[in-house]
Amino acid sequence: MADFREKIKTISSTKGSSAPETAKRLGMGCLLIVVLAVSILTFFLAIGLFLSSNWILALVVLLFFALSTLTAAVLLFPQKIDSL
Repeated sequence: MADFREKIKTISSTKGSSAPETAKRLGMGCLLIVVLAVSILTFFLAIGLFLSSNWILALVVLLFFALSTLTAAVLLFPQKIDSL
């Protein structure tokens, strides 16, 4: 257990620029999956609100869907890769 704690301390004390590239890509991939899931759920929510004639709230949810989709698109194509 103490060895495991030392590994956690070592990992948590590293700076972001010294993290391995595979760990960075894995973290960004997990974030992308979460953002896509939220985006899809908000799209279904907006459709439900439109069908139940809640137009104003549906437009607000649709705006959030557009922003989350844009965020997912930015995460999908990284700007630069910081190699060690």
